[in-house]
Amino acid sequence: MLIDPQIIGLILAGGGGQRLGGVRKDDVRLGNVRLFDHVRRRLASQCAAILLSVEAGRNAEDGNVVVLPDSPDGLAGPAAGLLAGAKWCAERAPGALLVSVSVDTPFFPADFVSRALELLAAECGCVVGAYDGRDYPTNALWRPNHLLAHLVTIPPAPRGPRLRDIQSALGARHLDYADGVAANPFAGINQLSDLLTLDLRLKAEGSMNGKLGVGKRNQIG
Repeated sequence: MLIDPQIIGLILAGGGGQRLGGVRKDDVRLGNVRLFDHVRRRLASQCAAILLSVEAGRNAEDGNVVVLPDSPDGLAGPAAGLLAGAKWCAERAPGALLVSVSVDTPFFPADFVSRALELLAAECGCVVGAYDGRDYPTNALWRPNHLLAHLVTIPPAPRGPRLRDIQSALGARHLDYADGVAANPFAGINQLSDLLTLDLRLKAEGSMNGKLGVGKRNQIG
C-alpha cells in the first residue's frame, strides 16, 4: 500500500567503495543478494517510485528504477545525488516527498516513512534517521522543494557540502530507533568487517538464506 502523500525513494549509490577494494557498493552481495536489491525491497512498500543516484559518467541501467547520474560540474558527495533527486521531484512529482537511503543500508526500516511523516511538521524540511543518539544523514525524509531551494545556493566544490549542515539549515528533526529495536537498522558497510558482521546478522535474523563469499578483488558476494 502506498503512503499518502506521494513518496519518492532515492537510493544513494554514488560512492566509490574504495575501502571494499573499489567495488561499487550497489553490486556488493549480502546473503547472495545485491545491496541495491536489499534496499529496493525495503523501499518498495513505502514509495510510489524509486530513483537510483550514481556517480557522474557511470552507465547504469535497471528497468525497475530511474537512474540519475550526478552532474559532473555540480555538488560533490551525497549532496549531488540529493540535488538530482530534488530536481527530478520538482519536474516529475511536484508535491511529493523524497526519502533517501544509502545503498549500503540493507536493514533500513520498513516503517521509516510512516514514522517520519509523524515528525515532519510544516516548518521542518527533513527528518533524519538515528539510532541510540547517532544520526545517519543519508537516511532521511525530505521536502524536495525546501531541499532544492537550499542546495542551489551552494557553490560547486571538490568536496561537500556536509549533509548535517544541510539538514541543520532545513530545521531537521531526528527519528531515533533505539527504543524497541535491538539492532541498528541504519548500520552500513564501509569495509569488509562490516560486511561480515551484517552477513552474520542477516543469517541470525532469518531474513533469507545464503552464504557470503569473497572472491576476486572487484567481486564480493
